[in-house]
Amino acid sequence: MSSTPFRLIALDCDGTLVGPDSLVPPDIATAVARADQAGIRICLATGRNYIETIDIWRQLELTIPHEPIILVGGALVSEAATARTLYHQPIPRDLANQFADTLADEGYCALALVDRWRHKLDYILTDVGDVETVENRWLSRMPCTVRRVARLADATDAPAPLRISAIVAPEDGDALVARLQARFADQLTVHAILAPNYGVWIVECFHKDTNKLTALKYVSQAYRIPLSQVVAVGDDVNDLPMIEGAGLGVAMAKAPPHVQDAANHVATDGLAAFIDDLLAGKMNP
Repeated sequence: MSSTPFRLIALDCDGTLVGPDSLVPPDIATAVARADQAGIRICLATGRNYIETIDIWRQLELTIPHEPIILVGGALVSEAATARTLYHQPIPRDLANQFADTLADEGYCALALVDRWRHKLDYILTDVGDVETVENRWLSRMPCTVRRVARLADATDAPAPLRISAIVAPEDGDALVARLQARFADQLTVHAILAPNYGVWIVECFHKDTNKLTALKYVSQAYRIPLSQVVAVGDDVNDLPMIEGAGLGVAMAKAPPHVQDAANHVATDGLAAFIDDLLAGKMNP
C-alpha cells in the first residue's frame, strides 16, 4: 500500500503519458503499475477517441477490474475492455449544424465525431473546404467509418456529434477560435489544441458543459471517491478544468504557463518521478 491519501489518478495521454509516437515510456509504465498495485485507480482522460486510445491503455496492463476511460475531452466515458459507452454528452443538433456551417464560411470542412459504440460510425465529414487535407492528415491515419455529406444539416438521420473539429494552420488557430467563441459565446466550448499524434493543430467545439472534469466527476462518483482524493495530471488547455477541480492538480513541465499557474504542482522531473513521490506520501491535498 502507498502512503498517499489519494485514491484515483486521472492521466492525460498526449504530452503527459505518451509522446507523439503514442508509446508509454518504460519508466512511466512501471510507475503507473506501482500505483495500480498500491490500490490507486488509474483513469485515462484524453481528447482522443476510443480507437486512438485503446492501444495506449493496453500498454499499461492495469489490473482487473478496469476503470473507465474518459475520451473526446470529456464528451464520452467508455468501458476500456469493451468500448461500451457509459456516459456521453453530444452537441445539440441545431448548434452543431450552425457551427459546421460557420466553419464552411471560414473555408473549413467540419469533422463531426459521433459515438461509435452506439452508431457504428466514427465521423460525419462535410464536403466543403479543405476535405483533402482532413482525409490525408487525419482520416487516413486510423481505421474509421466516415459518412460524407454536403452540409451537416443534411444528415437529418445521423446522431448528434460529440465533437466538431477543423484542421488549421498554427498561425490561424487563435484568430479562428476568437471568432468562433464570439459567435457561439455561452453556447459551445471552443478551443485550439495540438494533436501531436497527427502533427496538426485543430480547432474543436463541444457541448458547453463538456470537459474532462465533468467526466471525471462521473467516474469518481461511481467509486464514491471525492474529488479531494483525486489527482489530475495534464499539459494543455483541455486539461485545465480537471487540474483546477481535482484535489491535486498537476501540470507537466512543458505545459503552457497558464496551465502551470492553475496547478497545485508542476511535474518538473517527469511523470514517473511525480508518481513515485505521490506514492511516498510527499504530495499533500
